[in-house]
Amino acid sequence: MKRVGVVLWVVLVVALVRIGFIWLERRDSDNRFTSRLFARHHRETAPGAPTSGTAVKITAFYTSAWSMTDTDHNTICYGVENAKIVRLEPPIANVWPTANRCFWAEAQRDTTYRLIAEGFDGTSTSETFTIHVTPTPPSITFMAVSHKEIQKGDAVTVCYGVENTKSVKLQPINWPLPAIAKNCVRFYPPASLNYKLIATGAGGEVDSDRFSVKVRQ
Repeated sequence: MKRVGVVLWVVLVVALVRIGFIWLERRDSDNRFTSRLFARHHRETAPGAPTSGTAVKITAFYTSAWSMTDTDHNTICYGVENAKIVRLEPPIANVWPTANRCFWAEAQRDTTYRLIAEGFDGTSTSETFTIHVTPTPPSITFMAVSHKEIQKGDAVTVCYGVENTKSVKLQPINWPLPAIAKNCVRFYPPASLNYKLIATGAGGEVDSDRFSVKVRQ
């Protein structure tokens, strides 16, 4: 009986040792698998890492409006793949490798924009487009006249304001006036007359407003 008991204990110990080796082997295998999976995920999600294939690509480069005035804001958007470095000419905003980004843009004249993307393999690609810019039309923001009818020898005051204007004239007396946001002038109409306030912009466009003054003799 004692001999049988010893044999059973030996078998039990061997079995436990074997089970322990199997468990350790599986644990090491799982750890190696987890490490490989983590490394792969890190490579695929690292900023700027290639996303599909190896060639650098500009997936998007466009503007919200292909024409604008010189006082407007515009939006430029871009997107790249497999890019290590991104540059914009002219450098109106900071750019970097990303799948989708937009930023504000202003321009005083026709401007051609160029996006250059350099890949991890040393290759590069670029795209361009042009935004056409026109002068903002002049605008008479307000005009007020103190009197529409006066006695001869009395004065009339005219107040006005303009925007995006290069010059202002009061016709038909051809009187040049300041092109500012708020101004008042005083004059003495010699006779009944129809007047025209004319605001002229940098591009030659005009805005105008009319008023009449009746002069009693």
